[in-house]
Amino acid sequence: MDAPLLVLLLLFLPCPALLHILPHQGWSIQEADEENCPLCQEYRCPLVPQHCAAGRAKDRCGCCWQCANVEGQMCDLPGWGHHYGTCGEELRCQVIAGHSNKPKCVCRSQDSVCGTDRRTYRNICRLQEAARTRRRALLRMAHTGPCQEAPLLLGSPRDTVAVIGQSVILGCEVSAQPIAEMKWRKEGMVEALPGKHRNIIVQSRGGPQRHQVIGWLQIQEVRQRDAGVYICQAWNMYGEVSGSARLRIISADSPLASEVTHHLVGVFDVSDDEDDSPREGPSGSHE
Repeated sequence: MDAPLLVLLLLFLPCPALLHILPHQGWSIQEADEENCPLCQEYRCPLVPQHCAAGRAKDRCGCCWQCANVEGQMCDLPGWGHHYGTCGEELRCQVIAGHSNKPKCVCRSQDSVCGTDRRTYRNICRLQEAARTRRRALLRMAHTGPCQEAPLLLGSPRDTVAVIGQSVILGCEVSAQPIAEMKWRKEGMVEALPGKHRNIIVQSRGGPQRHQVIGWLQIQEVRQRDAGVYICQAWNMYGEVSGSARLRIISADSPLASEVTHHLVGVFDVSDDEDDSPREGPSGSHE
């Protein structure tokens, strides 16, 4: 390739496009790095890192061991010099189209897996991270795909006191695989709500994690007849679970009325318990 043409490519093409045109070997920065590498004397290397989340990798000189980069962390493509480090096991370094010009470690498989601890992991790389960092030496992949499990109650509706005329929301959160079905009923009644109750609305949606369901029961302008125990039931082919809450109704002239808030919500804040924060920095910065 002529030198003037190469200069034009460097000036006007974005970084991802250069991957397909420029050679992966022979960069001056890589040659300089290799030239600056001293004679390998393994006895002078730092202690071998323990519990590296993505396993270990050799340093840029191919001499000492260091922690490899995890999924989502920036990494070094062949021929791009040594700045961020090497991806770990089951990971590859690539530029993700539409996200950033900076290459990052990506798991070779994005299929969810079930671990021998009966937990579902986003992919095999996340399972291996858990095995290394949480010191679960016996943790292995049981099978591809999510774990099959009976419903588990993650959040139950709360006992609530309401003033006549207020609106009340009771919430329920369940995890299951396959996804659980959910219904609400009132103690002493067989039919599921809302039934013929015009002031009751039932809603549900998927939770923050896959295989979760969050449901709400809303009672508008409560009356004394709405008092009682409300039950959230969830089930799939492997079992069922339920949670309940008692709703107590008081009048506006009750001594307790001033202590009752106007936002009577029996739901709760939920968040993804799996760390999705950016993972940047050189290899060896984590264990």
